[in-house]
Amino acid sequence: YGKKVMQKREVISELNQKILRFGARHPLVGDSHLKVGILHMYDGHYPDSILHLEEALKIKVSFVENHPDLSSILMFIALNQLALERFDDCMTSLLGVRRFREDAVGHTHPEIGLILNNIACVYYELGDSKRAESLFQEALDLQREAFTTEPTFLKSVSTLLSNIAFLHAKNGLFPKALIELEGALQIQQEILCDEDNESDAILENIAHIMAIQKMQHGSGNMEEITNQYMTMLMRR
Repeated sequence: YGKKVMQKREVISELNQKILRFGARHPLVGDSHLKVGILHMYDGHYPDSILHLEEALKIKVSFVENHPDLSSILMFIALNQLALERFDDCMTSLLGVRRFREDAVGHTHPEIGLILNNIACVYYELGDSKRAESLFQEALDLQREAFTTEPTFLKSVSTLLSNIAFLHAKNGLFPKALIELEGALQIQQEILCDEDNESDAILENIAHIMAIQKMQHGSGNMEEITNQYMTMLMRR
């Protein structure tokens, strides 16, 4: 804890020194605002983080029209806004990220699938399930077209499948949800060798959905039935 406080003080001191030396709108000042904003974010000081990140963004925009830093800063801002449950502001930031990255890498780059996944999650939080499902599907279609065996990409596909499965399960579309979760599980177990220990969570979700389906045709204890299915799935 003490080391983090000292690090933040040093970065804030560096920011103030650069402002005095170069002026408030210098690119190096923007870099320091970015560092301070990220440190505030990791400490959970989201409003302070947003203030510094927005300053960094203003400075960067004044010097470059389209730079990877712009989308990165906007993504950090979006994460802070999400933590504060400022979903409308978060959506605006994420749409900006999408615009910057599509201009930089094109509409079909795998990275755009990740961004679409994040936007879909925010639409879900805003209560627009249809729009969320549409974007999840668009992201999934894009990932299929750009398929690679690169681990980071495969993890993103597994996450996307789990997210769309969650949405389908919430809407009562259990067969669809199970297919998507099985796909996520296959990626984790057979390709990634479950290096992040994600399989148990996916199996639990599968077991829970199977239990819901069974209880629709009879009575019983949800927890007990879920545990029974979990045991069965673990033995496969």
